[in-house]
Amino acid sequence: MNQLKPMIIVLLMLTSALAGCAGTDGAEGVQGAQGETGPQGPPGIQGEPGPAGADGQGGMDVYESRIAQLESELVDKDATITILLGNISDMEGELDAVDDVIEMYYMMFVQMQGQINNLSSEINWANDTVNWQYLDLTEVVGVFGLVGAALDGADLSYANLNGVDMNFAQLNGADIRSANLEGANLANADLEGADLRWADLEGADLRWANLEGADLRWADLSHAYLAGADLGNVNFEGADLSNANLAATNRGGVNWLNTICPDGTNSDDNGNTCENNL
Repeated sequence: MNQLKPMIIVLLMLTSALAGCAGTDGAEGVQGAQGETGPQGPPGIQGEPGPAGADGQGGMDVYESRIAQLESELVDKDATITILLGNISDMEGELDAVDDVIEMYYMMFVQMQGQINNLSSEINWANDTVNWQYLDLTEVVGVFGLVGAALDGADLSYANLNGVDMNFAQLNGADIRSANLEGANLANADLEGADLRWADLEGADLRWANLEGADLRWADLSHAYLAGADLGNVNFEGADLSNANLAATNRGGVNWLNTICPDGTNSDDNGNTCENNL
């Protein structure tokens, strides 16, 4: 019965429509109110998947690309290392050459040091035991002579020092026996305690020389210039002082025994002194 109701209603609506078609159209009715939205229908059936896309072009995996980059860098580094190793090899060769030069100079230094040590020993020996006996030094000493020479205690006995410049020479305690000092320059020289027995000092310059305690027995001092010299305690026994200049000298304690005084007289004839016969 319930199923017939809708069919009856449809028939009635059709009948009314047909009846309206035969008669005059009635006035247009007012539009009814908007009905409520009905419930959402069920989802539609999913369509079939589309055709597969074309294959992409053959590419390189990102890791393979990085590996290739690193391998390229490694090749560059290897080339740089090869260059550096070559430079190091060259430098090692140069260092070897430098080492050889250093070793050569070191050996030269060692040899020179040995020579210096030997020379120092010889100099020390010479300073301690200078022995110039009988030597002819008139030409050896050259232009400057023996000016300021340190010859304390030296053995110059019988040496030829004729005309040699020995100004300011240090001859303290030197052995100058029988030496030829004729015309020599001994001004300001230190001859304290020197042994000048039989020395030839004719015309020698002994101004301001220190002859304190010197032994001048039988020495030839004729025409010598001794002004200002220190002659304290000098032994002039048998010495020849004829025409010598002894002005302003210190003559304390001098031994005048058998001395030829500057005026040519003998000290023995003048009371064993030349103090009044200068």
